[in-house]
Amino acid sequence: MRTGYHLILQLLLSAAFLLTAAQAASAQTTVETPAADTAAAAGKGLSQEDINLVMSVFDGQQPYEIISRADAFINTGKTPEETARIAWYIYNYYRSSNIMGYDEIAIYIADSYFLNKRYTLPDENAMMEMRLFAETNRNSLIGMKAPSLTLQDPAGTEIRIPDGDQDYSVLYFYDDECPGCVRTTPALMQYMIRNSAGLNFTIYMVYTQNDRERWMDYIQKAVQPFTLPANVRTVHLWDPDMTSDFVTKYGVISTPKLFLLDRNGNIIGRELTPTALGQVVDVHESQLNPTEMIFEQIFTPLANTTDTTLITKEIDTFFEDSKDNPDFFHELFYTLYQYLRTSTAYPLQQGAAYLANKYIASMPELWETVTFTDKGETSGSVIRADFKSPQDFIDQTALAVLMFYRNPLDKPVTDLELRTPKNKKMRIYDVPEAEYTVLYFYSMDCGLCNAVTEELGKMYRQYSPSEVQFIAVYTGRDRSWKKYIKENDPGWINLWDQKRTSGMFDKYDLMDVPAIYLLDSEKKTVAKDINPDVLGALLEYFLEPEATEE
Repeated sequence: MRTGYHLILQLLLSAAFLLTAAQAASAQTTVETPAADTAAAAGKGLSQEDINLVMSVFDGQQPYEIISRADAFINTGKTPEETARIAWYIYNYYRSSNIMGYDEIAIYIADSYFLNKRYTLPDENAMMEMRLFAETNRNSLIGMKAPSLTLQDPAGTEIRIPDGDQDYSVLYFYDDECPGCVRTTPALMQYMIRNSAGLNFTIYMVYTQNDRERWMDYIQKAVQPFTLPANVRTVHLWDPDMTSDFVTKYGVISTPKLFLLDRNGNIIGRELTPTALGQVVDVHESQLNPTEMIFEQIFTPLANTTDTTLITKEIDTFFEDSKDNPDFFHELFYTLYQYLRTSTAYPLQQGAAYLANKYIASMPELWETVTFTDKGETSGSVIRADFKSPQDFIDQTALAVLMFYRNPLDKPVTDLELRTPKNKKMRIYDVPEAEYTVLYFYSMDCGLCNAVTEELGKMYRQYSPSEVQFIAVYTGRDRSWKKYIKENDPGWINLWDQKRTSGMFDKYDLMDVPAIYLLDSEKKTVAKDINPDVLGALLEYFLEPEATEE
């Protein structure tokens, strides 16, 4: 499939080159710029629309891949004027691209064909705009080390940023009179409140004006009303004398301007909205490190095996290879346990339980020298994890193994006596029969649960009660739950256990919510600890109408 895709791109590019050659025959020698209407370019060679059509074929590729293709395209020009026109149009395409990181291509075109005076444009305003764009953006491109700035806090103390061992740094340049900032500031605060759990953020809020009274008023009204979690730190800064050169270093020609830096201070997001920032964080956190990539190669082929001894043999081999090097063993086995435990494949989850029981819970002496921390990254015997001590890690891991074996696959699920919002008793086995039952445990104050509830609500509306019954079990005791379900209930069965008489925390693995179980018509566990995507795929597979012969 990949080879075929590249072949299509090559054919499209070849067709574009043929188009260039054919149109070049009638091309004029005048280089068209924004001062000339696109229609005026008709009959004078390629238009901006032609270039846009061709270059859009490469959307999604890495900038370095596109740059080589752009160079090849530009060099098809038969005259200096035509070559400059193609370069200008390609510059325009990437200058205005909404794809993050593609401004690097525009800057490359500007530097390689115009700012070095290799070619010129008759429109001096266009040249000035190009020069300004390149100079104010070249220092803060994706992948670069974030330029350092020395700014002042409200007390006048000089602060050099970025600094610290946070997981992510957010550089937010704003103006108190900027309409976009009025929307961005609360959205950024809300994102941090709802979605930053488990990660350490530092938000450097840089005020771009020089009116201290307005600045303090803005902080009081727009920032202080939000109570941020302990893992999020805000640092208020400004540059009243404009000595830091933040305008050039970060291209702050307008506001709001929001950058995201990784643990090493490298820029991984620019020109972001709070929503886009969250998406970049999600993508970055989901990326596999080199060790996990090795696990992926070894265990992915075993994800659907019915013989779990193949998985346990691989785990045993890892132990033999690492047991004589404590630092190597600690990092390897903690990472491997997390990789297997969070897999959506049940055989790999079984492998995690095997590893935890044999090499963690049953060998506490191997973990005595581990240090757990809430900062940095796992390296050697220093592990990034929320455990108070090695013993706490061992105890919680042993409990996780115990919980994992509750309600195993292909066995009838444990019944629970719960209560409806009207305080009527209802057992799981009292729910009307259906081909499948979704048992969903959640908490109101869980940000992830809110997103999952929304996804399951959409899924609920796709099936009839005879096909799928949805049971949503609130795991908390807050009476405001009744108001919550009035506002969020899609129509499924809502249950809870305010008085804690059902024993559900002993009978089900509810150490983390949301928790989703899929049961068959006999209430046997078909799948557990799955996400909405996996649930949706399973239901679609199981309930797909059988093909009938005509």
